[in-house]
Amino acid sequence: MTEFYKGWQCIGCGKIDVDRPCLGICQDRPVRVVIAEDYERVLERNKRLESIVLRLARARPHADAWEKSFRTLQAEAIDISRS
Repeated sequence: MTEFYKGWQCIGCGKIDVDRPCLGICQDRPVRVVIAEDYERVLERNKRLESIVLRLARARPHADAWEKSFRTLQAEAIDISRS
């Protein structure tokens, strides 16, 4: 599970700071940071795409209905890719 911290980001330089007690052994090092809202949006999109993939993998349409099923899943995937 991802742990989230409350912090502050400078609107000028982008520096991010988190208010935590220093143990006296701190070292600054580069880290990769993403805005939580962006991360959560990507997670939600991935869940929706995973749903399509699982339905496609598990589907057993009748011989005369496979194209309709495929087109429905395709339209849903296109909709997700545009959001």
